[in-house]
Amino acid sequence: EDAAAAAARRAFRPLHPADAPGAMSAPALEHPPPVARLDGAPRRLPKGASDPISQRGGGCECDRSKGAIVLFYAYVPIADPASLVTELRATCGSNGVTGKLRIGREGINGTAAGSHVGIDAMIHALASCAREPRLAAAAKSLDYKRAPGCACLFDDLSVRLVPEIVPFEPSTGGAKSARKKRRGWRHATVGGDDDGDERGTETDASAPSASSAPVPCPVGYLDPRDFHDAVRDRAASASTSDVVILDVRNWYESRVGHFEGAVLAPIRRFSQLPEYVESNKTLFHGKDVLMYCTGGIRCEKAARYLASLGENDGGGEKNGDDAGVTGRPRSVRQLRGGIVAYARDVLGAEAGAEAGAETKSAYKGLNFVFDNRGAVPVTSDVVTWCDGCGARSNQLGKCAGFGCHVILVVCEACGGGNGDANGEARVFCCGSCEAQTIARETTPGAKQKRKPCECDGYESRRRRLLPTPTPGSVG
Repeated sequence: EDAAAAAARRAFRPLHPADAPGAMSAPALEHPPPVARLDGAPRRLPKGASDPISQRGGGCECDRSKGAIVLFYAYVPIADPASLVTELRATCGSNGVTGKLRIGREGINGTAAGSHVGIDAMIHALASCAREPRLAAAAKSLDYKRAPGCACLFDDLSVRLVPEIVPFEPSTGGAKSARKKRRGWRHATVGGDDDGDERGTETDASAPSASSAPVPCPVGYLDPRDFHDAVRDRAASASTSDVVILDVRNWYESRVGHFEGAVLAPIRRFSQLPEYVESNKTLFHGKDVLMYCTGGIRCEKAARYLASLGENDGGGEKNGDDAGVTGRPRSVRQLRGGIVAYARDVLGAEAGAEAGAETKSAYKGLNFVFDNRGAVPVTSDVVTWCDGCGARSNQLGKCAGFGCHVILVVCEACGGGNGDANGEARVFCCGSCEAQTIARETTPGAKQKRKPCECDGYESRRRRLLPTPTPGSVG
């Protein structure tokens, strides 16, 4: 394949129904306010507690070749999500499948593990659900990103009804600004509108006129190998200013592994991404954005959020250094299937055999996953450092502070044990967290309300995302 043909193959392709995962309809980005525990399911952990971080790989001796773990999602309208929750809970439970499935009116988001028979039973239930024909059609062509696994990769089965299958509430500008932004997102679609309504035109008073409407920002996908080539092309280019690689995962995920040259957003929750973008508009304005996440689901909403920027500004002139800077990119391209698909298709044995030689990875380090593996090696590169001593490490742990759930990197030397049953390290995220914990330990029985950590902010997270520790970042 010559250079011209390769460039043409990687050229931006606008969205087409066949491009959308499972030919699905778009995520509905306007949604009702969150409602806690919609299905009345009991709390899985005590209030204030969180799952321990594990890299023990499930802590079992199972033959993983006899089972599988799958990661999938479908943005497709669900008419009766509560009934689907009940059905999948029963199917998975009776077939020994563990994992986390989140179901709402906008679709399904799941990761599950078990025997091949059990996983196949779950997939069959999705693909043959007569009550939900759109989901059934999508489920037949989903990429389940199947990998060797067993039911031990999750402690239990959690199937829940939720308002959003991946939370993405705007977090800046108050309720009025949030409502305004949701109006701007309303008509973003993946692969067209299944209801046949005319979309893409605003009818309310806030809609910009035709003469002032911003230039459309196309949103599309790149298959893993094309994304790999695009990242490599950017690295080889004399000028990288027009192409931005954006990691939309949380900071503790991107910290242990990421694509070379990527912007690592210092966010603790996905819903903080709009706030980060709002504060860093010049990073994305007028640029070609290459976007990725673990399995692709977060990119669906993040891409359409970026593409919608400026739609409600009315095209009016602004004053100041950021006049006319909305943050709206020139184009957005998502890594289809996320890091999981990249590792499988670009670095896997089959991909290497087809290419004729091992492909050097543009992604370095671990891929953080939300199961008992903790993180999965993509390459052997160690791209971060221990929060206790600053030594190179990619060993995950949690802050030892009482009630603190901050995920840290803790090397073997610093994680020698604090008597905790979960084996969590005696390393704290910051001085204030350590002081509060010691005060509680030295005055047992005293009622002490936990105060926010001094490190719970963008700047502290940004320091931890640096390739080497800075003064004040350690200890």
